[in-house]
Amino acid sequence: MLQICQYLLRNLSISNLRRYASIAARPFSKSGDKFNAGLIIIGDEILKAQVKDTNSFFMCSLLWECGVKVEKISVISDDVDLIANEIMEFSGKYKYVITSGGIGPTHDDMTFEGLAKAFNDSLHCHPTIVGIVQDVYRTQDEKSPAFKMAHVPKKAVLRFGKHQETGECLKFPCVNVENVYVFPGSPVYLERLFQSLCKELFKGEKFVKRELFLDSKEESFADVLTKVAKEFPNVAFGSYPITGESYYKARVTIESDSEDETLRAQERFRSSLPREIFVNYDKHPHVDSHEKFLAFMDECQCDDYGKTLEELRKLYEKPKEVAICFDGSVESTVLLHLAHVAQMQLKNSSKINVIMFKNEEWFPEVENFVKDITSRRRQRIWKHPIQI
Repeated sequence: MLQICQYLLRNLSISNLRRYASIAARPFSKSGDKFNAGLIIIGDEILKAQVKDTNSFFMCSLLWECGVKVEKISVISDDVDLIANEIMEFSGKYKYVITSGGIGPTHDDMTFEGLAKAFNDSLHCHPTIVGIVQDVYRTQDEKSPAFKMAHVPKKAVLRFGKHQETGECLKFPCVNVENVYVFPGSPVYLERLFQSLCKELFKGEKFVKRELFLDSKEESFADVLTKVAKEFPNVAFGSYPITGESYYKARVTIESDSEDETLRAQERFRSSLPREIFVNYDKHPHVDSHEKFLAFMDECQCDDYGKTLEELRKLYEKPKEVAICFDGSVESTVLLHLAHVAQMQLKNSSKINVIMFKNEEWFPEVENFVKDITSRRRQRIWKHPIQI
């Protein structure tokens, strides 16, 4: 029989719930650049909007983690001269040049040809890649279009990655000539290969980044931000207006390659504005949730959360028989989070069952909030329409 946990929270005041959210939002230390990169995304399909480019976003995020600043992203068509010229220009400007796309078996895959032309090189049939093609495509016919992928510049070095989970060597390599690194265009292959090789190939100085969330529009603090940015010329400041978010109206980022400089800039900005406009907001409440809860309990004078968590632990010994009734309220949101903590404590990886009762009067903002909350955790959701 499925048990529905609606509100196990025992008369918890809104102030206590906000206190929990505030303490849970404190960042936990995880274990900031002079190295730069340029990305070249190759393919007519991108320019014609036939395929959505997700590779540049993926690579930028990992490069930033490695301490490498991406200074330019270029999207170009499948043209040998255009590819060669772009590679030559980027190679002279940036420490790392990374390309994606244009290395398949069809007539419009021209990246290797453009790469060879950029460095006054010629193509040859690389025996290692020939073996890969024979194995993957199950063919010995050298006239097969698949063997086009084995024709790479003579100067090329093959960089093989390893599967993150199994440790096995990935089938397709990154092709490297001087400071240019060629990756596949398919996100399925690029993401695995790039994630495996990123820290090995692209090393920089770690960035230190802080984020501040403000319950105020940009125009109210723009002058202060400009003044502080001039005072700290080696620190990069970013300001981003936010719409559709109930907790804050703007996000400010502060980053540099010096932790001391970043923290001093952050403190100067904070001290120049009223305290009440800053919001304690946790972008990733599902990460380190157990540790955050323990930190909250160390400071909290109310033990009702601990009692609720203990009841949830007992219930989630049989997780398939439990469901959380979620309606988007503060109480049900905290209950869902505590259920996630209970799952973490029990080392249970099964999805949390969630039942959501929806009525016709729900605003789109409520629907978006529910989607955001439930997308952060492993959950199975049932929606039931009700009339009020």
